[in-house]
Amino acid sequence: MTRLLPLAALALLLAACDATDTSSPALSDADLDDAATVLASAIALDAGGLLEDVAASASLAAPASGDARHPGPDRPGCRADRTYDEADGLWTAVFDCERGDPQGRFYASFERTATYRFLDAAGQPQPERAGAASAEYAVLSAENLFRSPRGVHALQSLTSDFTVTDLDTELVTVNGTVQRAATDTLRGRRGERTLAYELDATLDDVRGPRVAPRRWRQAVEGTISGTLRATLTRTPTGGPSSSVEIDEAFTISFPVRAGGDRVAQIVLGGRPYRADVETGEVEGL
Repeated sequence: MTRLLPLAALALLLAACDATDTSSPALSDADLDDAATVLASAIALDAGGLLEDVAASASLAAPASGDARHPGPDRPGCRADRTYDEADGLWTAVFDCERGDPQGRFYASFERTATYRFLDAAGQPQPERAGAASAEYAVLSAENLFRSPRGVHALQSLTSDFTVTDLDTELVTVNGTVQRAATDTLRGRRGERTLAYELDATLDDVRGPRVAPRRWRQAVEGTISGTLRATLTRTPTGGPSSSVEIDEAFTISFPVRAGGDRVAQIVLGGRPYRADVETGEVEGL
């Protein structure tokens, strides 16, 4: 019996070591600030973020103009190739977009392959917007590069599935889900931080204009909620690198600030942030 005591002590020591090795350091306020900066970029209009795709889906509700045989999302700064599958009543569009000056403070280049269709009151597909009761919009694949004064956003994957209703009102309603993965590199006085992340989000009655996607800066309503999971690697100037895991729920709403513009009110890890809907810049960071 006495000979077993050292073995028992060793087992307890190894168990303690295993527990220490698998524990994750506590998140600092600065870590959450970095995560909020990345989340704000992931939704920003000019960054090719979540709201840009939502605004594109909302523009399906705009009354047809020009060649009504080729209806589709309005995306400023984009070229589009569209094809129609009559058997499924499904449009497929490939977008190639560029915004800003490649040498300027803000620059975005992104591509989307998306499908969309118009449905009548009985839920049956029809080829044109006129008379449609709702629309469905899905992003199948995407590429995205966004540069800002804070760093670089490089998209790894993106899929989304939206339903657009209230097509005949000034503000249409968008519900749906988004899955996004990307790597963001941030630079500042604390050195370089890299966040490799996955984001899952649900849109709950997000509303905005059916025309002029730029107006979403003033007209967004509703709530976006989800989870951000990331590995944050910190590389301070002149110091060793370290990593921490982030797994935090978030909510985003759109209150009005002075001047009439709406901001993204982000709550992440219990901390509130306010971000510019257009550029993704976070106030105070």
